[in-house]
This record gives sequence, C-alpha cells and structure tokens, in this order.
Amino acid sequence: MRIFKTDGMGDTVNVKMMLIAVGLAVLVLTQMAAAGPGGSLKHNTEMTRAFKNGNPPADLRYYATGRESVPDAVIGLDPQWQQTAKFWREIGPDAQDVIKMVSSLRRYGDNEPRASDIVTPGGEVVGVYWSTVYWTTVKMGEGNRVHVYKPRVSTRL
Repeated sequence: MRIFKTDGMGDTVNVKMMLIAVGLAVLVLTQMAAAGPGGSLKHNTEMTRAFKNGNPPADLRYYATGRESVPDAVIGLDPQWQQTAKFWREIGPDAQDVIKMVSSLRRYGDNEPRASDIVTPGGEVVGVYWSTVYWTTVKMGEGNRVHVYKPRVSTRL
C-alpha cells in the first residue's frame, strides 16, 4: 500500500517518509538531551604560559588520551569532578608524570599547544584542557560528572 498525498500544487508527498524523518529527528534530539548540558572550552593565556613553563596546577587530577608516550591531549580536573568519557587514562599524582605528558604532547599541523579552561554551562571552571587540537566536545552530567570527548583530529593535517 502506497501512502501518497498531494500538496495542493500537484506534487506528491510521501507521508510515510515524512513520519520516519520526524521520528529520527525526535530520537536524535532525545539522545542529545540525555547526554547532558554542554560545557565549553575557553582559551586561557595565563594557563598556557604555566603549562609551557612546566608548571601545570598541582591541585588537579590529570588524564591523557592518545598514545601512551605521545598524548593527543591532557586534561586536569578539580578533584570534585569525575571524568566519564572513554579513551582517557589517569596520570599518576607524581608531578613529574604530569610534566612528562604535558611536554610530550603530539603536534598536529603548525598548532602550538595551548590551555583552555573547562567550563560548565553556569560558568564554573572545573578543569583545564591542554592540546594542539583546540576544540572538543564537553558534556556535563549529574553528580559532578564531566564527559570530555577525545579530540578528533583531521587526517588532512
């Protein structure tokens, strides 16, 4: 059985396809809403200077993503916040381990490493993001959970 109607101008509209498209849109929007409100990254020049000088903040819990010895990015989170994204591993609390990861960051293109604050939708700074890839997705969850996605790197660099 074919379900077609005319749009009044002689063209036919497939109602079944329209219903499928609306259903998919609702599904996608529901999934996006369930992921939690979006956080953001905000460039921090002072923090960039601290990282470049080998002085990342000592009061954060650090995580790295990418290869073991050459990470794509490093994040530091306030200990009250928990990282929930896959593909990140916690860096030991030894300051030298953190400095080693920060200094061995993988380079992409001509980008210099830089630091950005990890910011909640309400404007609270909950951590720092360090990478030569200046963007990634940040989602905030309930109970001080943050989901910082692994940065996606274009293969065209």
